[in-house]
Amino acid sequence: MVVIVIVLMLLSGTTSVWASSTYGSNTSPSAVQTTAASPISALTLTEWTVPTLGSGPWGITVDSSGKIWFTENDTGKLARFDPSNNNFTEWSVPGGGNPRYLFTNGTGVYFTEYTSNKIGFLNVGNNILYEWQLPTGSNPVGIYVEQNNTVWFTESGRDAIGRLLPGNNQLTEWSLPGATTNPGNPLLEPWGIYAQPSLTGQFHNVTDRLIWFTETANNAVGMLQVTNNLLTLWNLNTINIIPGLKYGPTDITVDSTGNVIFTASTGDRISVLVGGGAVYRDYALPLHPSLAMPTSLKVDSNRRLVWFTEYNAGIIGNANTTSLTPNQAILTQTQCTLPPAIGSNMCSSPSGSITTTASLTATDAVPTMNNGIQLPYSTVSIYQTNQAVTEYRLPTVTARPNSVTLDSAGNVWFTESNATVNRIGRLSIPYVFPLSVSPTTQTVSQGESATYSISVNLLSGTPLPVQLSLANASSSLNAGFTPQSGTPPFTSTLTVTTTNSTPTGTYTMDVVATSGGQSPSSTITLTVGSPPPPAFDFGMQLIGGNNATIPQGGSASFEVEITLKSGSSESVILTATGFPAKTTHSFTTTSGLPPFTATLNIQTDVDAPPDSYHIIITGSSSGGMTHELSPSPVLEITQLTRDFNLTTSANEITLVQASRTDLTLTITSIGPFDGNVTLNGEFSPSAPGLTATFSPSWATPQPNGGITQVVVEIVATKNTLGQTYQFTVTGTSTAPSRTHQITITVRVSPCLIATAAFGSQLSPEVQFLRTFRDQQVMRTFAGSNFMTAFNAWYYSFSPAVAQFEYSHAVVRSIIRATLYPLIGILHLSSLSYTALASQPELAILTTGIMASFLIGLAYVALPLSCLLCLTKKQIRIRSKNIMKWTGVALIPALMAFILAEAIVATWLMMLASAAIVLVTVVSAGVLGVSLILQYIKRVF
Repeated sequence: MVVIVIVLMLLSGTTSVWASSTYGSNTSPSAVQTTAASPISALTLTEWTVPTLGSGPWGITVDSSGKIWFTENDTGKLARFDPSNNNFTEWSVPGGGNPRYLFTNGTGVYFTEYTSNKIGFLNVGNNILYEWQLPTGSNPVGIYVEQNNTVWFTESGRDAIGRLLPGNNQLTEWSLPGATTNPGNPLLEPWGIYAQPSLTGQFHNVTDRLIWFTETANNAVGMLQVTNNLLTLWNLNTINIIPGLKYGPTDITVDSTGNVIFTASTGDRISVLVGGGAVYRDYALPLHPSLAMPTSLKVDSNRRLVWFTEYNAGIIGNANTTSLTPNQAILTQTQCTLPPAIGSNMCSSPSGSITTTASLTATDAVPTMNNGIQLPYSTVSIYQTNQAVTEYRLPTVTARPNSVTLDSAGNVWFTESNATVNRIGRLSIPYVFPLSVSPTTQTVSQGESATYSISVNLLSGTPLPVQLSLANASSSLNAGFTPQSGTPPFTSTLTVTTTNSTPTGTYTMDVVATSGGQSPSSTITLTVGSPPPPAFDFGMQLIGGNNATIPQGGSASFEVEITLKSGSSESVILTATGFPAKTTHSFTTTSGLPPFTATLNIQTDVDAPPDSYHIIITGSSSGGMTHELSPSPVLEITQLTRDFNLTTSANEITLVQASRTDLTLTITSIGPFDGNVTLNGEFSPSAPGLTATFSPSWATPQPNGGITQVVVEIVATKNTLGQTYQFTVTGTSTAPSRTHQITITVRVSPCLIATAAFGSQLSPEVQFLRTFRDQQVMRTFAGSNFMTAFNAWYYSFSPAVAQFEYSHAVVRSIIRATLYPLIGILHLSSLSYTALASQPELAILTTGIMASFLIGLAYVALPLSCLLCLTKKQIRIRSKNIMKWTGVALIPALMAFILAEAIVATWLMMLASAAIVLVTVVSAGVLGVSLILQYIKRVF
């Protein structure tokens, strides 16, 4: 009953104090791991009075710079103490909030606000205080912050475990089984908390979190596995070492071996779940007149100790973690799953988890600074011991030490939370710097050196400079340290050198480290023997120069001489590395007994990358001796010329408007060039109606003088200005671009005779003739080549005829009348082109044959028949013979037409199209005459 009353008294009101989890970043000191030291007989106590009276210092931690952070629970402040200058800095928390425990990270400090139900964070860079509001009655106490700033905390008033993600203000709360339904009046009272990373999953590839916590009122220890919401509870009521004893677990942590350690505040014990399992052991505190109440603990991994506070007894104690008491029990362990997981093993109601968004506020926190009042130093001796536990009692028995932490030197810092005492204190650990040497024994021959690795570590206390020396060394030895001194922890190398005259034998010496009145030492030995007989060795050198410059595709060679330097000759194998791609190499002699020579032959490919290469030639003996040739031979490969030339079948051409021509473009490679050449052309001055098309638009000539050809089709439309143009052909590849220029003269191509006959180029008849030529004839390969041949004939006489027309009106009228049948024939022929427009080459062939046939009838058969009738001449022409000779002449022309289309032969198409037209015109004329004369003979 007395125990229960004391627990209730401590858990209520603002003067009750409990420890949270492991505080702050609190990284372990970097001293070497050792076995636990013997109990320290006396410690130096230093105490500082907090500037704000009656502040009630509560939680405490150390940041990475060695500054001490603590909370002022009674006055609602956050404080920082700098031991280097005794300065205190304090920040007031809005509304007070009774800040309890805290945890530092790189930019500031997180803390719990017990009565205002908040999680706070002070950014020390800009003095902005951020606060996240928790539900009413949460009463957060313990806090632990992971490296990714995930904040874990206990809600002692709502019987819940909380997690805050500050990046997005996400708040998740896990209500524990048996939780209160009346916030502020807990049934379980979770207090301390610790987040332990753990690899889980089928392949141990999932980083999970095991959240350890204590339930002070429920006398239990719990673990929440976050990924699957699996909750495990250990019931301390089942220990029963002392029947009916309530342990009252508060602070909790996990050591490097996986032991879960917590304070049993009402059981006067430091308790352990061995390996995080169900096996329980503990450290029983020495007897006291009344309840000592251990509240906070911190693992000192370097000294293998657990430091803790005894709140009621005014004691700072430690327990040797290498010697647990034999008392042991198996705790009752229960497991269940918190919602929202689905399964048969669900935790009892009320329990579960919920995720919400926490409200965030930010305020400016104005710091105040004061010089701390340091009390005189005092010495604290051992008060009591009990097996593995050692206690040091503070001079002020009623100081109420509440929280404890360690700095990097192993000094113990704690808060004295009694409002009238109002201090923070430090127990300075004696300066201990163990010395180790590796190896301790070395063997050398006369004239050789030996090295020893020296490690000076920091076990505890404040480090001071350490001076290294070698004692009892023989004058025949030379020794030196690198470095000679340092501040622990540090390493140094001891080099001991012998001479050819150093006597053989074993030398014993002592490595001594001196600092602060202490001189730990370590004994080393050095055995000096006679030199061994000469071992096999060989030399390598180049005969001739060590540089060779060759073009791509060339060859080079280097001659190497291998000589015997000492010992009996052994076989030496030669290897070479460092060659670029596209090369081969070989030795004329790959191995032999020195002395011998070998030639390294190197052959490069034309594509070997040009550069300078250091060839590494290595010789390895059968006994393991290896040498590398120095200086190494240098192979320099130079770039072969890789280029191409452009030429065309003609450098000057003449076109008339609405005509086209084809040129042959020849691409010739120079050297090993084998790249793609992309072709394009440009006219100067530019003309919208003047175009050039490459077929194909790129080509790849074979290397070393290879030739490939491309057809360039140049078209001048009817609107092209009549003038001289420069056509620049550009070939682009990985080699520099190459260009070639062609001069193109475009002549105006009006329908001269028709224009003179109808009086204007804008007359409908002239426009029709021009449209028929440009829109149908010139748009095809066959038609454009026919027009080239036709224009050469037509423009040989049309200018003179047109000029004669302009001078004689009667002639103009006659020619105009003569042209009307032609226009009609072309109108009719145009219809056939339209019908076959989807096959333009076939359409122009059909149109040409039809027009030629009708022209032959109109302009050859009718006039010739009239002439024969008027002269009464008799001509016997048989239709069968006409058809026969027409076929004989027309079929070869059609075959030539088809071949020209297939191979895109310009000259052949001009001949074939002209032949088809002439044969059709003549055949139609002769056939028409025959038919007309036969008709006249029958009628008349």
